[in-house]
Amino acid sequence: MKNNQPALARQLTKLPWKQVPVLDQSRDRGHGREEVREAKVVSVDGLLFPHARQVVRIHRKRRRIGTSKWQTETVYAVTDLATHQASPAEIAAWVRGHWIIENTVHWTKDVTFAENASHIRRHRTPAVMSALRDLARATLRRSGWANIASGRRAHTHPAATLTLHGIP
Repeated sequence: MKNNQPALARQLTKLPWKQVPVLDQSRDRGHGREEVREAKVVSVDGLLFPHARQVVRIHRKRRRIGTSKWQTETVYAVTDLATHQASPAEIAAWVRGHWIIENTVHWTKDVTFAENASHIRRHRTPAVMSALRDLARATLRRSGWANIASGRRAHTHPAATLTLHGIP
């Protein structure tokens, strides 16, 4: 849940979180950071979100390894799955998986390919261009580029373009 729905965001923050126990906790280290995540889940009825059955609150604390200052963030997720269909650990893993997609696909399209800055607006052209960006991203990934921005630069640099066309 993003904060573009302020009424829903207010409703989620006002749930009785202090009475809810932490149902899942995880700790990770990597990329020069340490992160602790705590998940609380509450069953709901009557939210400003159709068919909502559970809300999860994930409180994240992270810090750079070697420092003592922690940054905190609290995020909320809403699901239509009942408690017997999704455990707190599963919901927390799905939320974490969403950020993997956000950071690998959406961020790459927004930043590396400047999709949000595109002025293409007519007919089906935006969808076609988005598909072409996806194709370029997938092609670079499959050809071994771990960093899509580096791969794009390598293939759009004037010298690389000439070499690709058979001009030394």
